[in-house]
Amino acid sequence: MRIHTTTLLLLLSLASGLTACKGDRDTDTQAIETTTAEGSLASASTDSAEHRAVSMVRMINALPSAKDASVSADDRAMFSGIGFKTVTPYSELKDNIAKFRLQAGDRDTTIASNNEIMMDGSRYSLVALPDGNGRVRLRVLKDELAMDSSKARLRVIHGVNGVGEIDVVMAGMTEPFFDNVNLTSEAGYKNIDPVKTTVTVSVDGNGQRLLKREMDFQAGHSYSIVLTGTAGQRVEAIVIDDQAISNAKMMMLDSLKKAP
Repeated sequence: MRIHTTTLLLLLSLASGLTACKGDRDTDTQAIETTTAEGSLASASTDSAEHRAVSMVRMINALPSAKDASVSADDRAMFSGIGFKTVTPYSELKDNIAKFRLQAGDRDTTIASNNEIMMDGSRYSLVALPDGNGRVRLRVLKDELAMDSSKARLRVIHGVNGVGEIDVVMAGMTEPFFDNVNLTSEAGYKNIDPVKTTVTVSVDGNGQRLLKREMDFQAGHSYSIVLTGTAGQRVEAIVIDDQAISNAKMMMLDSLKKAP
């Protein structure tokens, strides 16, 4: 079997990159670009958690009362000093069965915890939210990045304290895109055609508008909107855009598959 010189050099370069990744298993190395509405970069990398068969987690602080939050997994510190509305980069989880503990400020007291069984090669978001009873809930949500490259994908997470169920409406649609979403719950991912549109969040039942925002949903992007705030006060949206796999990475993999 003959191997062209160009193909051989590409294979050697890829092998070298994979070898370099093996020495560092504490940080994210997938080609995923995560940005918030404020434009801050949360992670950008070059390899795949799925290929390395490890679980990755990140922290989203949607708790207005916790200006400085920390999370540990089985008493191992994972994230610290996480400000309100902050989205961290992904971090590797050492064990697939973990007990997460959330602390706020200088307090050593655990204000929320969650025991979870994770899956190898999957990614998760730890979201700190109010539970409506004066307490805090730490949700562990699976992030689904694989998708139809011709569509956008959206999920909404309800963290507005003091309101009941909410509806999410897109301009031009006759029915809500999501409806009856409970506090601390997520409306699971749904595909949407690429579009620039107005997203309105209202209280289910009385139509009280909580938030109105212009958004540009782009093909091949996966979005999470985390709603946060308190009824009668300011309601905000943490908009996270996870670009699943870069076009350059896909082109390289396709080239390898076609090599003679």
